[in-house]
Amino acid sequence: MKRYLRRNRLLLLMLLLIVLSFNTVSCNRVNKANVSKPENTQITENPEPAHPDVTNSESGSTDKLIYNSSKTLEDNIGILNKILKSKYGKTLSISAADDYEKAGSSDWTLILDSARVGIDTSTWKFNYASNSDDGKYMDAILKTFTFFCGEKMGKSLWLLTGDLLDGGAKEKLYGFEHDGGHVIYKNGNTAAYELGSNKTTMYLWLTPSEY
Repeated sequence: MKRYLRRNRLLLLMLLLIVLSFNTVSCNRVNKANVSKPENTQITENPEPAHPDVTNSESGSTDKLIYNSSKTLEDNIGILNKILKSKYGKTLSISAADDYEKAGSSDWTLILDSARVGIDTSTWKFNYASNSDDGKYMDAILKTFTFFCGEKMGKSLWLLTGDLLDGGAKEKLYGFEHDGGHVIYKNGNTAAYELGSNKTTMYLWLTPSEY
């Protein structure tokens, strides 16, 4: 039943992305001169959700997951995995996109493509319950997003993805807006979703950057 629901929600996400023209992938800084912002539009963030790991530094978070641009991508993933192992008892395995698609979808997997880091959104869990296996996986994805994109954007991107999978795309509520095929966070960094070569897998790709 859960697999059926995920499949339907993935198909719904694909339809939403087609309508919204999500066609490029990055989590890097873009030229703000090319960003078309609607006039007299104020972007506000979503209120703090009732989730134990969605916190910010102002509210006293002690988790300092920060991408170190002076280290290699592989070294950074190693740092991330040490923290995930300590906190959740599991780590993210690494796979190339082609190998991943041949093997089939699996959670706790980070997809690498050159400098890009991806998560397969079809593994997104629903009916979140703290300390459950599904809950630990979702918390690990949240930590991964904040690690690569910064705490505020990572948290917002995690919430937006869940919103899209549930059938509603409220980008401005989470501090995002569109510029062509990009979804741009209010700090100027972008994120996007992309179909895999098998045309059924939907990746959310991140490219680490300074923030």
